[in-house]
Amino acid sequence: MPENLDIVFRTLTVTASVLLALLLLLTAGRGRAGLPGALFCLAVAAFFVTSSRGSAAAFGAWVYPLTALCVTKAVWFWLFARALFNDEVGLDRRHLWIAGAVATVGTWQQLAFLPSFRVGDSSAGEVMVGLGFEAVLLLLVLRGLHEAWRDMRVDLVERRRRLRLGFMLATGIYLSGTLGVQTSNLLLDRSTPLLATWLNMSVVVASCVVAAWFLIQLRADSWVEPVRSAPKAALSPTEAAILAQLERALNDDRIHMQPGLTIGGLARHLGTGEHVLRRVINSGMGHRNFNDFLHAWRIREACDELSRPEHARQPVLSVAMKVGYNSIGAFNRAFKARVGMTPTAYRRRATGAVSRAL
Repeated sequence: MPENLDIVFRTLTVTASVLLALLLLLTAGRGRAGLPGALFCLAVAAFFVTSSRGSAAAFGAWVYPLTALCVTKAVWFWLFARALFNDEVGLDRRHLWIAGAVATVGTWQQLAFLPSFRVGDSSAGEVMVGLGFEAVLLLLVLRGLHEAWRDMRVDLVERRRRLRLGFMLATGIYLSGTLGVQTSNLLLDRSTPLLATWLNMSVVVASCVVAAWFLIQLRADSWVEPVRSAPKAALSPTEAAILAQLERALNDDRIHMQPGLTIGGLARHLGTGEHVLRRVINSGMGHRNFNDFLHAWRIREACDELSRPEHARQPVLSVAMKVGYNSIGAFNRAFKARVGMTPTAYRRRATGAVSRAL
């Protein structure tokens, strides 16, 4: 009976994970989180397939690609969180190299190292390699949690701010439970109890159902897609007044050029709360992140400065400091990301065009 129940739980878990992966792939063209999210779900499904009793004999040579996919779930978790909470990132070749390295070492660990590993019998080098790989996986998971936490203060999308909190809370509780079980298993030299395994699979199925609900229900957007900003008409009279005050502060006072400006400092300058200011900037001006909002206004000022022939000899560092940046590196990165070229190249093109016109 326990074996039959285990098969039922695993079948439900794998089916739910694969279906969610398919739904995420359908959204991959509308948001950068779809593809890494789908790969994470498939890696979770591979884990429950390869961890079943007799899987090595049942799947034959297929156990190798399934194991390789399974051990990369921490990589895809990190990249999924990174794309979900950051508007400007996606997968690149570096991430594929990381996934490939983890898959190679993890497959060796699961199929060659762990089957013969015994506490007290293995060499210090073997233990260090095994623990080192587990530490890398834990670091990747923590990187995923960090992605949800790091820009929360400057995130202007209220729904995504709530998702960040829920993501960190749910993942933290889940990781604490699984790490506790794994640690006790290692210390007591035993396998995971069936009840703990079934509880784990129940949590995964429930998570897939909740995530799928937010993907397939009829709505303007889902948690995995970029959030559309509300039109200005959605602002209340009080918020509309704050928006007008903000525009005066930007156009007349040039407050965005103040070095180290934070959303809290801007809110105090306008005499309003941070939560009100977030909604005003997001719904009234269309920005999703406070740093992006600052970059947009500062780079606009920098382009104006760099386009003036009379300022052609002004150092780029001086321009960067004037518009509010504390370092030339941060200015160059922000400028190139938004204009598509370096400040020096932009100045050369802009002042050259003016000279030809004259």
